[in-house]
Amino acid sequence: MITPDVVDIRPARSAAIAPLLGFLLGVLCFVAVLFWIQSLPFPLVLLLMGAAIVLVPFSGMGFVYSIYGANVVVNRQKQTAIWQQGLFGMGVGTEELVPFAKIECLELEKIGGAPRRGPGHDLLQFELSLLKKSGKTLALGQITVPPAYAEEGLARIREVADAVASITGASVELINIDQGPRRTGRGRPEPSAV
Repeated sequence: MITPDVVDIRPARSAAIAPLLGFLLGVLCFVAVLFWIQSLPFPLVLLLMGAAIVLVPFSGMGFVYSIYGANVVVNRQKQTAIWQQGLFGMGVGTEELVPFAKIECLELEKIGGAPRRGPGHDLLQFELSLLKKSGKTLALGQITVPPAYAEEGLARIREVADAVASITGASVELINIDQGPRRTGRGRPEPSAV
């Protein structure tokens, strides 16, 4: 989610599948106990109820987080970039807090893409990272695309990189990418770095 003052980097939509399946499994365990409590052995009833008690709340919270939560929040008003903990998939608490003054630059890197042997398709990954002045690198996000969609994938992650750069004032360094001019956080085009 990109707004003029905040960039929320959220989990992929596919991240909602596992928590949803866990939630449904927990509900099925509860329903099985509810309808067949008389015919099920007592240890199995305890096992099903225990599974329902654990699966329903944690999977439910994980599902809500995967739909509405954010992994990283870059906020112009607070002048910080915050990495959420993601404890049990809930996105509760702060794992890392980086004030804008401690940001060296943003790095956009192409990973993979070399032909490989065996079955399957070759995939390209573009990763966006934040480099702190201390030298520590923090991942902001990545996108994986087939080679045929490389331009679209790069355009999507560059949009995020440009939005974060405009909020933080940091420059965007391109690594292993030779796709024409890039924009820095100050809005000036510069030649690409290889």
